[in-house]
Amino acid sequence: MKTFKNLWESFVSYENLFIAAIKACQRKRYKPAVLEFNNNLGENLLQLQKELQDGEYMPGSYKYFKITEPKERDVYAAPYRDRIVHHALLNVLEPIWEKRFYYHSYACRKEKGMHRAIDICQKYIRQNKYILKCDIRKYFQSIDHKLLMHIIKKRIADKKLLDLIFMIINFSPQMDTPYILYSNDDLFTYFERKKGVPIGNLTSQFFANVFLNELDHWVKHNNKIKHYIRYMDDFLLFHNSKSYLRNVRQQMEGFLDSMRLTLHPQKTQILPSKDGVAFLGFHIKSDVKRLRKANIQRFVKRMKIQQKLYSNYSIDLAYIKQSINAWIGHAGHGDTYKLIAKLLYNYPLKRGRDRNLNDDYKYFANRSKDLPIESCVAVIGTTTQTTTIYARGTATTTLRQTATTTSVFDVPILKKISDQELYGAFGDYGVQIYSSCKRRKEKNTRQLVGNESCQSLFNSNTLKV
Repeated sequence: MKTFKNLWESFVSYENLFIAAIKACQRKRYKPAVLEFNNNLGENLLQLQKELQDGEYMPGSYKYFKITEPKERDVYAAPYRDRIVHHALLNVLEPIWEKRFYYHSYACRKEKGMHRAIDICQKYIRQNKYILKCDIRKYFQSIDHKLLMHIIKKRIADKKLLDLIFMIINFSPQMDTPYILYSNDDLFTYFERKKGVPIGNLTSQFFANVFLNELDHWVKHNNKIKHYIRYMDDFLLFHNSKSYLRNVRQQMEGFLDSMRLTLHPQKTQILPSKDGVAFLGFHIKSDVKRLRKANIQRFVKRMKIQQKLYSNYSIDLAYIKQSINAWIGHAGHGDTYKLIAKLLYNYPLKRGRDRNLNDDYKYFANRSKDLPIESCVAVIGTTTQTTTIYARGTATTTLRQTATTTSVFDVPILKKISDQELYGAFGDYGVQIYSSCKRRKEKNTRQLVGNESCQSLFNSNTLKV
């Protein structure tokens, strides 16, 4: 097995630290700690470099907070200065392990990710009759420090770099873990062995992948499982024999016991492929990918809060647009076309004394250029029939109640056309506004209204609003 030496100089080089500082401040550059460090970036990086070279570097204290969605987790955030060191470290370590990671491990890796894992999962469902769904109990809190360092030492032989890695791992805050006795443990082993890496550290995600890479190769080489995918501590094994998967599960429990890990007793189960599997926020079947109900409920809850905050002038449209775009970018990877349209319609945004939306109107997302569309309804309220709303601009009008409405999400508004239902999609779909209309030959048809065709339809008075 090849080991890598002489990595320290490339790690502590000013160029590597500068690249790490650029990565660490992405989407955080206006936070106080980032502004303070970047105010004297050159001097601070030179000071950090000197501390690393002289062996005087010490990690700072973690900031603790708790998140509740999608489930309750304890998060520990390292100081900004330490995050630069973490990025610099991974600049050196990631290229070494990337070629050795199992191909279908999708968490926290370039050109992988959640949505690719979902697509591969659906592909494997179509090819196999049964699924072994596995989840590791309290994974991040259970990673054994001694075993993790043993795995890292198989590849890294640079003493200074190993000392730094050990310092980062050993400096992890104390976390609550279930009291479990593994093979050959005595009553005090639980208290003697240090374990757990903090959720929130960039290095923790990488080390967690390194740790379970041992499981990936065990599954593929020892059990010859052809179809197997993993996203961090959630993984699926596919096979046509239920008894074979049951046997693999028993062997896996023994292997994980040697790594001081345990399968979750309730979340680990064998399922028939025809019923699908819940994986990464979707319920995946051979022919359809649906969002799980809990995901939709969280979006509705968030929209209701944003409605209230927007009506009180506590948040602006840009914040809401960013939030909704992010969710639709995720939900759009499933079969959620009508769901997205329904949710956007059911939760309009209103300010002032705007009256309620009329059921005769529906709005749809449009990424087209400025297309003037006559309407009497906007996303955040209602206007008079003389209001013109542009896809890439804003339209304002003063009602009798002195309420003002503005085009949100760059959305053009369409009035209901005859008695046919309109469906629309928002986000990366682009211009997808379907309408029932009559052509000049008086023939009923369903037509996709795009950038150029939409303009021509309005110019020719085909659609009357």
